[in-house]
Formats: sequence, structure tokens, C-alpha cells
Amino acid sequence: MKKLILLFMIVISSFAFGAKKLYVGTNAEFKPYEYLEGNELVGFDIEFMEAVAKEMGYEVHWVNMGFDGLLPALQMKKVDAVIAGMGQTPERKKAVEFSIPYMSDLKGEHYVIVNENSPITKKEQLTGQKVGVQIGTVQEEFTLAIGGIPQLYNAWTGALMDLQQNKIAGVIIADVSAKAYLKNMTGLKKVDVVIDNQPGASIAFRKGEVELAKSATDAILKLQNNGVYLELLKKYFPEKVEEFLASQKTKETK
Repeated sequence: MKKLILLFMIVISSFAFGAKKLYVGTNAEFKPYEYLEGNELVGFDIEFMEAVAKEMGYEVHWVNMGFDGLLPALQMKKVDAVIAGMGQTPERKKAVEFSIPYMSDLKGEHYVIVNENSPITKKEQLTGQKVGVQIGTVQEEFTLAIGGIPQLYNAWTGALMDLQQNKIAGVIIADVSAKAYLKNMTGLKKVDVVIDNQPGASIAFRKGEVELAKSATDAILKLQNNGVYLELLKKYFPEKVEEFLASQKTKETK
């Protein structure tokens, strides 16, 4: 009898442990949001999501995949949430629930990068030209808006390597990631910026899971107020710290 009770308790404990798992999809190709160091997932989003999930009462189980597969995986219940520096475009908002943006008060800029020998000096000159972007990202929309021809890549590295070899005319990529790549890749230069007017990076959940998205929002607000968010910002986005602190003061005076 004792053995049966013990077995029952183990089964119940295992079920409860499994129920607290939150399977989170990401794409480790977007430094410093999320990237790989050896086989380890690191970056702002990784540490921030761990903190958010802890506040929500969950333990994160990470699933790394291609960016264009993240929302389909969410919709097919292969993951429970997605965090990948993902902005709230109108099209995405039709398909999923979003938390509040965790970069909402920070200006979104995207660098226009060209080969160092290119005569291009502004984004308008990319009209009719091939522009490298990662599949499924907002940069594809930016490229179309300026009349460019999107060349789709699974990862930013491939696009930038082709740019080094003059196989494409330019690449449009988020500023923080662009800085990291420009620091480590030769033969490239920034010539212009595209301003992103969409709400900033947010955590995505399946359509209809409003309570889960609200729980994440509450956790984000708490982390922004208790100093955890600020410490992560200092670690990964030091250039954005002043802007964040200014936005917090503005909130306090409203």
C-alpha cells in the first residue's frame, strides 16, 4: 500500500513539474538579443525571459529554430511562447497575442549596411536593388517600402557574407545587431538608418491566451520597476540605458 501511495505521489509530482514548464521558441541569430556561445543560448532575451517566466511561476524550456518558423510553431502548439526581438506588426497582431513591448520606450533604428566600396550613400538608392534580410522579419517590409528587392536568408550572417562579396547591394538590420556584426566583420559600412515606428519587441503567445499574455505583461512591468530590467539593459544595451531611465522618469511624473 505504501509503495502504491509513493508511486502515486511521484506521478502527481512529475505531472505538476511538467505543467510548470513553459516551452519558449527563439532564434539565436540576433545578437545581443539571443545568440549562441558554443552550444549555450545567451543574450538579453534569454536572461529576460527567464526572469519573466520566474515571476509568472514557470520554468523555461528553450526551443531554438529559424525565425520564420517561430509563429507557426506557436500556432501549432510546438511552443507556448516566442521571444526573439520580435516587433508587433499589424499582421502579427492578427495571428498572436502579445505582451506589452519590453523595448517600447526605446527608439527603434535599423541600419542600412553596404559594401565598403559601394557608391550607395542613402537608403533611397536601394530602389530596384537586392537587399538582404532574414526571412519573416520587419526588415523585409522596410525593403519593400523603399522599393528594394528582398533577398531572403535563414540567418543575418549569410546576408552579410553575401554583401561582403557584392552579391547583393545592401542589408537592413536592427541597430544593436548591426553594431555587433560591424565590429566583427570587415568590408562593410553603415550609410543610413530606417526608423521603426511599430511597437517594440514583445513576447508572443497563442491567439486567445489573453491571461498568459497579461501575466507576462505584469511580470515585465515588475522587472522594469525593480531594477532587474535595468541591469540587463546595462549588460546588453548600455547605449540605451539613459533613454530608458528618462522614460521611467516621464512615467513617474504623469
